[in-house]
Amino acid sequence: MFDIAETPVAAGLFDGPQVWGNGIDDFVTLLRREEIDALQRLDFSAAVLVRLAARLRQELMHGRGFVVLRGLPVTDQSAEIYVELGRMLGETLPQNVKQELLYDVRDEGYNIDKQWGTVGVRFSKTTQGLQFHTDSAPALMGATPDVVGLLALRTAKQGGESALVSAYAVHNALAREQPAYLARLYRRYHVDRRSEVRPGEPLTLQAPVFTFDGELKMRYFRFYIPKGHEVAGAPLGDDDIAPLDFVDTVCARPSMQVTFAMEPGDMQFVSNNYVLHSRTAYEDWPEPERRRHLKRLWLQVA
Repeated sequence: MFDIAETPVAAGLFDGPQVWGNGIDDFVTLLRREEIDALQRLDFSAAVLVRLAARLRQELMHGRGFVVLRGLPVTDQSAEIYVELGRMLGETLPQNVKQELLYDVRDEGYNIDKQWGTVGVRFSKTTQGLQFHTDSAPALMGATPDVVGLLALRTAKQGGESALVSAYAVHNALAREQPAYLARLYRRYHVDRRSEVRPGEPLTLQAPVFTFDGELKMRYFRFYIPKGHEVAGAPLGDDDIAPLDFVDTVCARPSMQVTFAMEPGDMQFVSNNYVLHSRTAYEDWPEPERRRHLKRLWLQVA
């Protein structure tokens, strides 16, 4: 297999997170000039927001592949502002059988080991840490998102930090160190569809981890692949498992990762085509009104 030509993220080391600590100052100033309680009067086509969306789109589709925006006031209208910014980036996609466009990421007490296979039971509804992955819409929901957005309304008592890895860097490490593994990852695996299927539809989606058609794309969540093969009655062999193990090993290298903690009011946007994301496990606050709560968007960018 081949190395992918260098891009802003292909070298393996991000040159630091693109955190626009002052990048939305004009936007926040604009909001504060308005009456926040009457936010529906705000013109979301204002030039400052158009410029911000254009910068975001360029960075997400052709640059580092991720941006963190800081400084948004946490109010009753924060989610509305976040959604409108997302809509300026691309089309919002439904994320589950309820057709939710704005999805709540928070602990709902599920136990993945005991309840997996039940509709609605996802890692995002637990306090568990997440492996490096991309978000993949079940076939029921249609297109896989180009961009994943997260808005932090409240953060955990401890833990829940974010981490990102370049898919280009993972791909090129495989090409240099284990090219036979890379060849396997360009062929299809069964991916579990999390019980979100219509009657008569297959219970798994068959897809490769890597595709390349002028641009690299990676589709990966390790947990769903063994589950998918189990459901499909197609056991994984050693030649199938070893490449997945190596991907996880590469992602675990500290030199590959950018890590950071989100704060209330932070908006994180990540390319879902060539950046993998994860989070650490967390301990939540005992008081319900203080518990970790993020809002997620899936966006398809033209």
